[in-house]
Amino acid sequence: MNDATRNMINSLTEDILHSFDIQVPIQDIDGLVRLMGGSIQEDYSHLDGAVEKDGESFRILVSPFQDEKRRRFTVAHELGHLFLHMGYLTNKELWKRQGEKVYHRAGSVSSEKEYQANEFAAAFLMPRDEYLKKMNEYTVGNKVNTSKIAEYFNVSVEAASNRGKFLGYLKW
Repeated sequence: MNDATRNMINSLTEDILHSFDIQVPIQDIDGLVRLMGGSIQEDYSHLDGAVEKDGESFRILVSPFQDEKRRRFTVAHELGHLFLHMGYLTNKELWKRQGEKVYHRAGSVSSEKEYQANEFAAAFLMPRDEYLKKMNEYTVGNKVNTSKIAEYFNVSVEAASNRGKFLGYLKW
């Protein structure tokens, strides 16, 4: 993914957070999905998650076999597909053409769209300005306590670390 796409995704997530008046850290992602006009349903047939058009609304399907942090990231990932690739509230023509198309998430990232949905999830759960603020708060000398950042955003340490690296705040 190039920097222009990454910047577009970060800007889009900031616009969505602002438009829906979402406070970070996100406490109730299921409530946010309902606020956005969708629903979440546990589904045993998908490995991690999926999103599908449901009339003029949407449904996110999630595996019940994920811990809370992974589930939150999966829901945010599916929101990424919804806004970026399905056009929900962003592209009326694309949204109309969705029909029965379902976006699946099966754990591994294997396509550009999956990379983009992961970027969306990270940016949605850990907006760049808030991330930088927390990173500065949890830095002593040249040591960043990514565990504290992860705890604040209620994500895995790996997700918090990767977010900092992709933003250029942390070294690979």
